[in-house]
Amino acid sequence: MKKFLELAKIQISEFMNSSMRTGSKKIQGKILLLVIFSSILAASGIYASGIYLGLPDGYKDLTLYLMSAASILVIFVISISTAQGQLFQFKDFDRLMSWPISRTQVFLAKITSFVSLNMLYQTVFIIPALIVYGINEHMGILFYIFGIVGSFFLSFIPLSFASLIALGIRRIAGNGRFKTLFVNLGTFVLMAGILFLSFSVPSLEETAIPMEFFNEIYKFLELYLFPVFWYVKGTVDGNLVYLLGSILVCTAILVLFIFFFSKTFISINSRVQEGYKVKNFKLGRTNSNSALSALFKKELMKVFANSMYFFNLAIGQVMLIVGGVVLVINKSQVDTMLAQFGITGLELKSTFFGLICSAICLFALMTPTSSVSISLEGKQWWITKTIPVKTEIIFISKALVNAVIIWIPSAIGFILVSIGFSFSIIEILLGLLLIFFMGIFVGFLGLSINMNFPKLEFDREILVIKQSMSSFISIMGGIVLGALIIFLYINLTEFMSSSLIITIFTLGIILLDIGLWLYLKSVGIRKFKELY
Repeated sequence: MKKFLELAKIQISEFMNSSMRTGSKKIQGKILLLVIFSSILAASGIYASGIYLGLPDGYKDLTLYLMSAASILVIFVISISTAQGQLFQFKDFDRLMSWPISRTQVFLAKITSFVSLNMLYQTVFIIPALIVYGINEHMGILFYIFGIVGSFFLSFIPLSFASLIALGIRRIAGNGRFKTLFVNLGTFVLMAGILFLSFSVPSLEETAIPMEFFNEIYKFLELYLFPVFWYVKGTVDGNLVYLLGSILVCTAILVLFIFFFSKTFISINSRVQEGYKVKNFKLGRTNSNSALSALFKKELMKVFANSMYFFNLAIGQVMLIVGGVVLVINKSQVDTMLAQFGITGLELKSTFFGLICSAICLFALMTPTSSVSISLEGKQWWITKTIPVKTEIIFISKALVNAVIIWIPSAIGFILVSIGFSFSIIEILLGLLLIFFMGIFVGFLGLSINMNFPKLEFDREILVIKQSMSSFISIMGGIVLGALIIFLYINLTEFMSSSLIITIFTLGIILLDIGLWLYLKSVGIRKFKELY
């Protein structure tokens, strides 16, 4: 037990310490983590407040039910991809196997680290909701104790099922030549399906009898998500039996997962460490590529070879395509919703065109793959610096990959919506131009930010992708800028047409593209040469 506790402590502390390292200044990492965690807590609190205020009297406790259910869904989606790196292909496998400790202890230490991380995610959703509901309903101290203690166990359900699905994908992929591609593709299809189903859930406005709809939510949770139902009921009513029932069920699910996964933990991780071997290898002819083409392919493979890279920085594009399909399927409901604001006829189509273009800008700004592309060079950075090509070519290759990842999904989603809602040829061309220049803008902007906040020292790529200063600034800044675009569009529609507004936006983005390129060619190249 002593060895296990020490090993578990090392695993958790390694994660926290490496997360807090930003360059050579550890304090920057602590501040970054604090800012990220505080921002997420604040956003969760605002969302919980919105739910609470929107519910009628007598149904306010649905705030806790809905936030708890949402936390399970989010952790489930996140765990499908994070389990691949934390349970199946962690980089310290060989080192841990060489230590004088049992393999069971290694397995349990990894599980403990994984569970601890997900319990942290769970608190981000539950604690703000508990505070919002508790303050407004004047709940006692027992409510907060039950709520906080019980919330830790809820994460056991999604992480167990998500890990089993990730294990299934990994087993099917095997150890073939395209195993990484298969794992990423399987995860992509699964997450796209989850997003499609979540977008397809009817809203409260579509329900003829809201009160009956609320009652149906209670029945649904009690029948299909009874651990959540028991947890909230036990917390709100102060019923220890319900709370203990929820804790026992969640713990039993985790124990069953551990028992099942322990049978294959060593074997599957041993196979993951093996490389692909070609039988009857023969040297064939190779085609030469230009410097830009070769660098572009290298950057593109890096994005799709790392599932965490793609799903943390490009998942917005998946949502865009799925959202486009859902909008076309539910066209009549969209028309009805806009009609409630007095928007009908040609004005409806024009307004919706502008809203779609603004949404595309938001999702594009949430896809800054170039914001970590320099940092991910890591210890191989000297190779990139010494290859016989101009620095501008390196910049273009990294920005072009980001642009392509935006161009293709955005164009597909936009064309689907354009056909479904009968946009004019001029509107279609204008939207495609906006997508083209927005892709370039995001690529250049991500590079500019990464040049100012590089992180070349790390032991796991996920720390650069999710927890570096460059990634945080790019994603949060993109969300703010995208929200600003939508805000400006909505307010400018009173003074000019949607097509004119989008034209002005496009021209503005072109000017920003030129400005960012001039910055990269001057300051960017200088900073590039100073990196070591």
